[in-house]
Amino acid sequence: MRIFSALLQLVLCFLFSNYATSALAQPAGAKDDYFIYFVEAGDTLSELSELYTTRSSHWRHLQQLNQVEDEMRLPIGKELKIPFDLIPVIATEATLVHYKGDVKINHQSATKHTRLKAGDIINTGSRGFATLQLEDGSTLTLPPQSQLYLKQLNAFERARISDAILELQQGSIESHVAPNNTGVGRFEIHTPISITGIRGTNLRVHTTDAHTQTELLSGKAHIDRPEQRFQMLSNGYGANISADGKTAITALLPAPQLTLPKRGPKGWQTELIPVSGAQAYLVQVALSENGSQAVQRFTVPADQNIVYLRPSGPGEHYAFVRAIDEHGLMGLDAVVSYPGQGVLTSTDGSPVVSGDGQPILLTDY
Repeated sequence: MRIFSALLQLVLCFLFSNYATSALAQPAGAKDDYFIYFVEAGDTLSELSELYTTRSSHWRHLQQLNQVEDEMRLPIGKELKIPFDLIPVIATEATLVHYKGDVKINHQSATKHTRLKAGDIINTGSRGFATLQLEDGSTLTLPPQSQLYLKQLNAFERARISDAILELQQGSIESHVAPNNTGVGRFEIHTPISITGIRGTNLRVHTTDAHTQTELLSGKAHIDRPEQRFQMLSNGYGANISADGKTAITALLPAPQLTLPKRGPKGWQTELIPVSGAQAYLVQVALSENGSQAVQRFTVPADQNIVYLRPSGPGEHYAFVRAIDEHGLMGLDAVVSYPGQGVLTSTDGSPVVSGDGQPILLTDY
């Protein structure tokens, strides 16, 4: 029995150490002029140099820069710095995978699957939504009244991880970065007031002339501004940075509790249990479970406990509801789903379509 217990402990230790190593060991974004990588078991400087700089001979430079005694025995979890000027990159593109309403690319009306490159600008109008997808699967969703300039869209030549710099010139952006856990080389969202550096993250950024707000839902991120460089932001926290450099970092409000949607006199509705400290609630409706196909966005007063949900075409709808605090920071999302509009069907159950190929929707009374 003691032998079995000892073996079990060894197995658990092995599994835990492998899990901890895999959690640390990945490309971890940028810090100043350096790409950051956390060492995993079996790494050598020559192999890492070959992967990221495409030249194994750079290992001596990395050894000196990172003060490594034995390049064949790197400490697991060690933070390695690799200068960006040693890393060859290639230009990549983003794809417009979803849009609704008034969306323009370089001041021209958008069309689905349009390819965007560095130097392009995308705008959403008062009722416009747009989602871009990068080569590594990262998605960037712009709600209404937003403008994004794609300053840099690259990938590391050999490792094929993102090296992107985006300028949010107005409005908001919601990002799901490196969803396949590949990590990022560099992923920055610039505003006129601050820079947010992302390391495999779900986060939102909002900007106006008066302030920039960053809300970190999961993953890792840091904030840079002239007064203070590289300030880490923890999961579930937000930063409110004013134009004069003052910064307030506070915990985001929790996700509100919602009842399952049911039919009421005004259509589908869900009851909301108030969140302490909420000044209002924002509701964003999407046609996808991950929120990337956004189609509606509206606010609900803090004293209103019923959220009315309207369909926007056929198919399942997903309502993301978040509380807004006194600083204007939006909290964590609660999500409920409800049916979309019904469609006219023929006797065999197939949808009846109009001349442009779209299903004919039924009016919901």
